[in-house]
Amino acid sequence: MNNEWLYQVRIKLSQDLADDLRSECNLDISKKINNIARKHQTRPVCTLDGFLDYVKEAERNTIKDYPLYHWTKSVVQDPDKQIKHSKSFAFYFGDEQIYEKELAVSLYNDLVEFNDENKIEEIKMIDSNPRNNPQPPRIKTNL
Repeated sequence: MNNEWLYQVRIKLSQDLADDLRSECNLDISKKINNIARKHQTRPVCTLDGFLDYVKEAERNTIKDYPLYHWTKSVVQDPDKQIKHSKSFAFYFGDEQIYEKELAVSLYNDLVEFNDENKIEEIKMIDSNPRNNPQPPRIKTNL
């Protein structure tokens, strides 16, 4: 059993703020979120954009090598799920989606401290323990 789980920090925003953070970052709060991310050498990645990138990468390569392709494509084609995931962001450390606990805790604490006016709707830190997180859908194989 692994006691050294990796972690990820996620936030949920209003649609207007999420749209700004995904594009020009004109709003002060978007700039502050990016400043906090840079302080920790991370970057906020919109969940919907991450899903879209996964689908595009799979389509450029061999779809069969991307076990979550069909599930992910169905998510990005669903208008309700597009809205939901366009307001959600995960902080990546370089290209890594999960990272050491110390980094996650520090980033999380800075976001919570900054969020004294509750502009961020939700801030959470998750770990990589499968017991604590929903697992990807099982892919049926013809083996």
